[in-house]
Parts: sequence; C-alpha cells; structure tokens
Amino acid sequence: MNYLRLFVAAVVVGTLTVGVRADDKKEDHAKLIVGKWEATKVDKDAGLPEGAVSEFFKDGKCKVTYKMDGKEMSHDGTYTVEGDKLTINMKGSGSDEQKMVITIKKCSETECTTERDGKTIEWKRKK
Repeated sequence: MNYLRLFVAAVVVGTLTVGVRADDKKEDHAKLIVGKWEATKVDKDAGLPEGAVSEFFKDGKCKVTYKMDGKEMSHDGTYTVEGDKLTINMKGSGSDEQKMVITIKKCSETECTTERDGKTIEWKRKK
C-alpha cells in the first residue's frame, strides 16, 4: 500500500513539474527579448536593413533605429509577446500606427531569429 502511495505521489510531482516547465518555456521569449538587438542577416524585402537596431524595454515599449539613404531613422512603439508571437505597434508619421505580428523562430541570450510574411531576420544581442 505504501508503494502505491509513493508511486502516485511521484506521478503527481512529475506531472506538475512538466506543466511548470511548459509554462516557463512560453515565458522565455518575453524575458529573452528584452534588450538591444542588431539585425545581422536580413532577407530581401524583410522591412529593415542589416545593421538596424531594435531595443525592447521591460515596460512593453520598443524603439527601432536604422540608416536609410544616409539618414538616421528612428521609430518608437509598443510590443507584447504571447508564446512565439511578437506583436509590435509602431508609431508612424502623425497619428499613423503600424501593427506587425512577427513569429519568433528561436531565441536565446545572444541570438534571435524572427519571421514575418516568409521573410527572416537574424539578430545578435548588443552589449
């Protein structure tokens, strides 16, 4: 009888541990994305040039800077992360806002790969 109780307890603990790990994995993208990232490899027509820098702040705000035609460009916005989906609302000129839903293909402490409309951007964390 004691063996049966021990077995049931082990199964319950194992099941709860797997559930917690799955929830942690979902949250990893939200935690890992915070910081400054530089685009190192960009598919043609992906929307940003190589060398673009995206910065994500803990408070849900973001900023993208890049050079276009020799001019420094900068856009502010907000973002949310749900699972592998990164949703960004960028402020344009005037009151225009552009919403983008980007898939996070993989993300670690130092590298991140995103995809939007079949176009991929590889990012490296800046120090």
